[in-house]
Amino acid sequence: MKKIISTTFVFLGFLFANLFSAQEISKQQMLVFQSDNVDTFKAAFPKDDYNKCLALKENSFSLLSLSIKHDKKNIFNYLVSNEADLNKACDNQTPLMVAARYGKSDFAKELIKKGANKSLKNEKGETAKDFSAKYNHPEIASILK
Repeated sequence: MKKIISTTFVFLGFLFANLFSAQEISKQQMLVFQSDNVDTFKAAFPKDDYNKCLALKENSFSLLSLSIKHDKKNIFNYLVSNEADLNKACDNQTPLMVAARYGKSDFAKELIKKGANKSLKNEKGETAKDFSAKYNHPEIASILK
């Protein structure tokens, strides 16, 4: 009986650790990502990863958010066309918040056009519009009215 209980606790611990920690992006995957080549991207990232939070240094991003941050338009368009979650929050930021933070107005417009939720709030109660003001991107604030 003790063995069953301890095995259960170990399994649950492993399960929770995997649920709450982001999978890391390898150096090779990051090189592929930086190329902005959709074919090599598809080979390096399984479709199951498209809506996961992936660790990059001390932060985590969805692949959609990462494509916005690094200005990878081909990968962004591919992900949007292949059912990436437009509202997936990683590290307390949705893709629209990432676009607002880094001043990526073209990405913000496309996200809104495709149905991203402008009024989502992070744990601090901040919206994408708040991010645009905080990081001094008034052109994004006007898009997010």
